[in-house]
Amino acid sequence: MKTFLFILSSLLTLLIAGCTKQTSCCVLPKPTNQIFAKKNGNDWRGPSQIAYKTPASTDTVILTAHVGEENINLILKKVSSNSYVFTDASFFTTVGQDVIVNSYVLVKSANNQFSTIVSDSGKVLEGTFSLNLNRVYGNPATAYPDTLSFKSGFYKATWQ
Repeated sequence: MKTFLFILSSLLTLLIAGCTKQTSCCVLPKPTNQIFAKKNGNDWRGPSQIAYKTPASTDTVILTAHVGEENINLILKKVSSNSYVFTDASFFTTVGQDVIVNSYVLVKSANNQFSTIVSDSGKVLEGTFSLNLNRVYGNPATAYPDTLSFKSGFYKATWQ
């Protein structure tokens, strides 16, 4: 009888524990400060940073991200207290993160798209983009193509 009660209580414990709603312990939070896009069809994602273009000028900011030896810069100009417009973009690859081996600039005549949303506090910039860039410097024999496209891009950056 004791064995039967032990087995019955064990089964009830397993049944109750197996049917309880689990907390989402393994769901990662949505990344906050990142720039990501499809670079020539492949996923590209890097942590974003935001800074003034020059310390003396507070009307132009640069959003940057890098993945290994690849770096992107998105330049925005402040037009009012909570409004920025996109002005330029560049992409470059390095060796040892200090020697530039390929450099790309925005194709201004292409169908580039860029949107910006500024938080009420003015501390968070986020938006979407699709950009086209052409190589202006670098060895054509490298694995990098002469043109790059960043499609379905999203960025979010927070002032520190």
